[in-house]
Amino acid sequence: MRRIVNDVERLDIDAADLDLAPHEHRLAGNEKIQIPDTEYDREFWGDIDDEGVGGYR
Repeated sequence: MRRIVNDVERLDIDAADLDLAPHEHRLAGNEKIQIPDTEYDREFWGDIDDEGVGGYR
């Protein structure tokens, strides 16, 4: 029972933190963001892992 009470207290603390957090600006549904159609620099992809296969390190 103590654990449930502790969990509820933590949820109350988290909910209070959310109330104090600044609200983020969200884009309206009709706003569009332009994404450039240029190639990314090869260094951008240098340290990635294939998520389907797993890490190589």
